[in-house]
Amino acid sequence: MSEPASILGSVRVGTLTLELVGLRNLRGVVNLGLFDSPEGFPNVAAQAVRSGCFEVSASPLILTFPDLPFGRYAATVHHDENQDGILNVNSLGIPKEGIGFSSDPKIWLGAPPFHKAAFDFTPESRSLTITMKYLLP
Repeated sequence: MSEPASILGSVRVGTLTLELVGLRNLRGVVNLGLFDSPEGFPNVAAQAVRSGCFEVSASPLILTFPDLPFGRYAATVHHDENQDGILNVNSLGIPKEGIGFSSDPKIWLGAPPFHKAAFDFTPESRSLTITMKYLLP
């Protein structure tokens, strides 16, 4: 059943549902940032319009963001398996922990730009699947 769009002030809002698939285990947390512009994407959480740290309690992991204004966004996710608050990388800078981006862009020589990860959150499109990627065993 579809949830009706609500109005917060004069801005139309809804609930965004993100499904994180491909988690390699149920250890640790996922850190997620949701951005509405390229500013700060993907790693300056202070510039995200929504962000959070969520316990990995199931796979797939379902996260919801209520009262989000409809618009264009990009999400970035980090599976912080050891809960140290940082994305652990090897000596070449390759992530040892899982990462994911909305729209599942190819990851090549670093994080994708905002426009490659962007998606439209509309009354007709309220859910998105993000596939976690583990670049190292």
